[in-house]
Amino acid sequence: MQNALTNPKNLNVDMLNDFEKVFGEWSEKIEQTLEEAEAERKEDKEAGPRQELEYWKQRMRKLTCVSEQLRSKNCRTVFDVLTIASQNTSDNSNRPRDKIYLATSKWRSIELRVTEALNEAKDNVKYLQTLEKFIEPLYDGSPQSIKDTLPALMNSIKMIHTIARYYNTNERMTGLFIKITNQMISNCRFTIINFRRIKLGLPPPQAAKGGKTNMVDDTVLWNHDDYPPDELIEVLQSCLDLHEAYVRQYEFTKERLQNVPKAKQFDFNPTQIFGKFDLFCRRITKLKELFSTIKQFKTLEKHNLENIQPIVAQFYTFVKSFQKKNHKLLDFNNNTFDRDFVEFNVDVSSVETSLQKYIDANFEVITNIEDSLKLLRKFKAILHRENLKQNLDLKYGILFTNYTIQMTGIEEQYQKFKQSPPIVRNLPTVSGSITWSRHLFHRISVPMEQFPAQQLKHQTYKKPLKQYNKIGYTLFSYEYLWR
Repeated sequence: MQNALTNPKNLNVDMLNDFEKVFGEWSEKIEQTLEEAEAERKEDKEAGPRQELEYWKQRMRKLTCVSEQLRSKNCRTVFDVLTIASQNTSDNSNRPRDKIYLATSKWRSIELRVTEALNEAKDNVKYLQTLEKFIEPLYDGSPQSIKDTLPALMNSIKMIHTIARYYNTNERMTGLFIKITNQMISNCRFTIINFRRIKLGLPPPQAAKGGKTNMVDDTVLWNHDDYPPDELIEVLQSCLDLHEAYVRQYEFTKERLQNVPKAKQFDFNPTQIFGKFDLFCRRITKLKELFSTIKQFKTLEKHNLENIQPIVAQFYTFVKSFQKKNHKLLDFNNNTFDRDFVEFNVDVSSVETSLQKYIDANFEVITNIEDSLKLLRKFKAILHRENLKQNLDLKYGILFTNYTIQMTGIEEQYQKFKQSPPIVRNLPTVSGSITWSRHLFHRISVPMEQFPAQQLKHQTYKKPLKQYNKIGYTLFSYEYLWR
């Protein structure tokens, strides 16, 4: 072998045949390895950022092995022998030099390709590893803890986009954002299904093969003993809050970059990054509405209001009908859920109509404003559906109109009897007059205190409030005169 390297005339034909064959096999295997590494990019659509980092780590390990093989003594010897053969002007070998030259040229090209691919993998691993501590909450945290790390995560992504040599293309950065979005959705799903276990400090469901956690069927959300609607609604809201914070932090980072024109901008497609999360949150919003409505009627049932049971029973009939459709509640790609949810809302609207009639009937039999306000406040605490809230707000308006009439009557009563107020038997004139004025003030102040402060800020209440203040001041002045 050494003789062949030092003296081209000593090249053996059989040896060249063997070397050329081995060289061709090596070239094919290396190209196959490179192609397989590229093919691995056809990843799961649900993949998260850890898969991205792991992909580049594996690619770096494979390419490092290939690079070491290329530099090995055997490879270098074969390459050198064939290189000498391609340059040999002697015809002793009877080998077509052009064919050998093409083989060695191809080898050089492969070496360059491997070197460049290895440099790319090393560079990508170096920068993606800076994300590790920020993506950890995506897997092990809650929606709230993810929210807390968003500024640092987005800043690290911005750094990669700005200074990474290979990874800063729009395609790769968009892919990274999509994987982060995927993991946020996975985290939200896991938290929704397991929030009770998490709250009680219990371990998650047993891990399946491959290290992935088994997901409990989301139909368990219908079990209101294990998944109380009020707690579930809070978890659903935390997922919506995470989505809002994620989009807001992205837009904030994008705006900051725009203030530095020379900086590399976030010119990504928001639909690609957030589209999936948007769809997921639309489903979460519907689930929140569904379980808020269930919570509303459960609370209504607990108050044991007279003759309310038929209305509650009608509502539960519609809920059971919807539940029997066996929808995957968290499968936001299932359009049949959306269609059936519209029908469910139509059914709920009919129940709300019955409930509104029930509320109206109760107010008709109550003539006292204070009792009406107490009943209204009770319904206000229970009912959260928009149609019902609007109806209750209208009731406040009607009651305030009646209250204004009552207040005017009290003012007239004061003007009529202030010189000679009606005094309770056996009371002296002074204490009797003060008791009378306090009674009048009690009649205007108690109802006023029960009206919601937010309601009283409306422009239409400005004039009655002035009247209230005027009467109150007059009655206090009257009491002061008698002291």
